[in-house]
Amino acid sequence: MTGNTLLATLRWRVSTRAPRLVQNTVLARTVHHSSTFHQRKKDDGLFSMDASPPKTFSATVPIHFGGVKLRERQFNDLVQFVADRTGRKPVNTKGQVRQSAWLRLFQLAWKPEHLELVSEMFPKWRDTGKSFRPVHAEMFARRCEELKCPLLALKVFGDHTKYGFGLNSLPAGRQLIHSLYGKYPLEKTMTAASLFGIYGLPAVGSDFVSCAMLYAACVRSRDPHAQVVAESLKRQLTKQIVQTEEVKEPKDRIRRAQHNIKPTLWLAQAIRQIKAAHGEQGLPSTSFLGMWNTTTKPRKSRFWQTSSQAHPSDGATAKLVESPS
Repeated sequence: MTGNTLLATLRWRVSTRAPRLVQNTVLARTVHHSSTFHQRKKDDGLFSMDASPPKTFSATVPIHFGGVKLRERQFNDLVQFVADRTGRKPVNTKGQVRQSAWLRLFQLAWKPEHLELVSEMFPKWRDTGKSFRPVHAEMFARRCEELKCPLLALKVFGDHTKYGFGLNSLPAGRQLIHSLYGKYPLEKTMTAASLFGIYGLPAVGSDFVSCAMLYAACVRSRDPHAQVVAESLKRQLTKQIVQTEEVKEPKDRIRRAQHNIKPTLWLAQAIRQIKAAHGEQGLPSTSFLGMWNTTTKPRKSRFWQTSSQAHPSDGATAKLVESPS
């Protein structure tokens, strides 16, 4: 056999066997199922053990190209799944929706209309005999701010009779005030503050972060009534400054992006706004801020909380400023 003939034969064998090798590799990867795979298929954390989610649903947020379309399809599939299995007369009685399904819906939503659609399903959850937890309030308030629709959160939290979705967490209350006080009329922030008393949360004046943000909103307003509220908040703010211990404001971008660091940043931001407002409007000195008047180091309130359960009390009077003695 000549050299040219031998070379041609080798090339033919390689070209015909290579696709088979690739095909065998793909098939081997396709049929292989680890123990983790079987465990996730049995219970994906969103639905009960006997519930079967739609075939197109995935438990991960897509990060590849075309992820927006896939994410919206996942959102729509999960909305349909939840809607069919909640309410007084569920359309599909196979399986039950888990609490974490709501968190997943909040995460998958990527525009205000999505959160509006999800909020319309809240009454069905209550009709099923279930209730929402503090983590739901915190996630909903956060996503409403991130998607620039905090008025939706204010509407939902403000109408417990319709939605059955309570502001039962202090971090959620802080998030709601933060989402409103800098960009919306003062009355919106005041309405949010009034919900603290209705839902049994600590008075706004007793929470350093909330108190500072509300005070900043009031002193920036030229409404005479706002100045009256500001004067009451000023006394409470002074108490909070005395009852705190220092904590340095993080400068690292990664740390500043963490949700548990946000109250520290909000507090520091509110103090800066208070100083600016006092200077611009010719208000008295900000010496009442104590160390805050000369340093940028924020302080950690003794009321720093990650979650606080509360329940709405019918006919309760909201205490915006004064904290219990």
